[in-house]
Amino acid sequence: MLKAVKIRLYPNMEQSKQINQLLGCYRVVYNQCLNRKINSWKENQISENRTTLSHFFHHELIQKEEFPWLKEQNSKVLKQSIIDMLNAYQHFFKEHKGFPKFKSKKDNKQSCRFEIGAISKRNNYENRKLSLANIKDIKFRCSEKYINYLTKNKEGIKSATLSKLPCGQYYLSILIDGDLLKQVQQSQNTVGIDLGIKDFITTSEGETFENKHFKKSVSGRLKRLQRQLSRKQKGSNNRNKARLKLAKLYKKINDSKLNYLHKVTNTLINENQVICIEDLNVKGMVKNHRLAESISEMNFGEFVRILEYKANWYGRVVVKVDRFYPSSKTCNHCGYIKKDLKLSERQWVCPVCGEIIDRDYNAACNIKDEGMRIIGSSTTEFTLVDYPTMDDKVITPLKSSDRLKQENHNEQMSEFVQV
Repeated sequence: MLKAVKIRLYPNMEQSKQINQLLGCYRVVYNQCLNRKINSWKENQISENRTTLSHFFHHELIQKEEFPWLKEQNSKVLKQSIIDMLNAYQHFFKEHKGFPKFKSKKDNKQSCRFEIGAISKRNNYENRKLSLANIKDIKFRCSEKYINYLTKNKEGIKSATLSKLPCGQYYLSILIDGDLLKQVQQSQNTVGIDLGIKDFITTSEGETFENKHFKKSVSGRLKRLQRQLSRKQKGSNNRNKARLKLAKLYKKINDSKLNYLHKVTNTLINENQVICIEDLNVKGMVKNHRLAESISEMNFGEFVRILEYKANWYGRVVVKVDRFYPSSKTCNHCGYIKKDLKLSERQWVCPVCGEIIDRDYNAACNIKDEGMRIIGSSTTEFTLVDYPTMDDKVITPLKSSDRLKQENHNEQMSEFVQV
């Protein structure tokens, strides 16, 4: 089981200088190889691969008088930047994540990756020191649980990623192929969860997890630090000090948010075997300027990502319900759909059965029922009035506007071809 252990590094002045030089060299190799790949395709229609770029690195780039300091660094580490650049290309073509960009020393986060050959096998993690490539005996700090895990699975270390944050702190994420950190008992419970803004999560069991508003709680301090930063002269030491204060506050907010997400996901994973959740379109939701800040603050996408990989670790099942399923508009008692339900209506009365319905709790119950139906073990005793079952081949299922436009376009093109 692959797991990443993140530890904080505490380098001294000399080690910090070595790390910054390594990050700079890593960035230069990445940019030079990206520039070569772009120009080779533009000029000669040649697609550079890992073999040709490695040849360019060893026989041209390092030999240039313009970059004599590249020879001082570990070549195994610098060549990892070539792999990172090629991976960025793959993400662009396959996942459409944007064309690879040139790296700058002004980027918010600087990082480099160490393969197993660049991580010293003599590292004794019990003494809280480690060596990476040419950088020796860097002090680090983490929990006792992680120390024991590193010591136990020392032979399973695959790689490590060194990161420098905008606040000036250094972190190392070590990828380990080892056992799980803890054992979770099997459970027969099933739960549906509804993500929202008023309450972060409402479950089908009636439990709620509050929206903490980590950023809003320190909004006054954020404005004050941003105002101070804007008044400082660019390039001055005082501006850099103000930037560090602001970056540390943002890191504190993100750490608090991430800690809360881990607590919530741990609770859901420990208590339930099947977790049903709605497949939300977060990118589309944040286009609503009135709700964008609240939606972004709770990181719905990060919550789902954490929940999925923890479910994979501990043998849980996460079922995603289609985003067009009317979970909030459907009465969980009789199946009636209130088509004119507004976002501001937190409660409504079903005109068929007379049930007083809480919007979020009702949505969580419907998501649970639909999730169980998807995996073939639904226990619902009714058929929805206006929403067809997946087996009904007569009624057309719900579709998005973009999908309908594409299908209409395809029909027009087929008619044009026939003519």
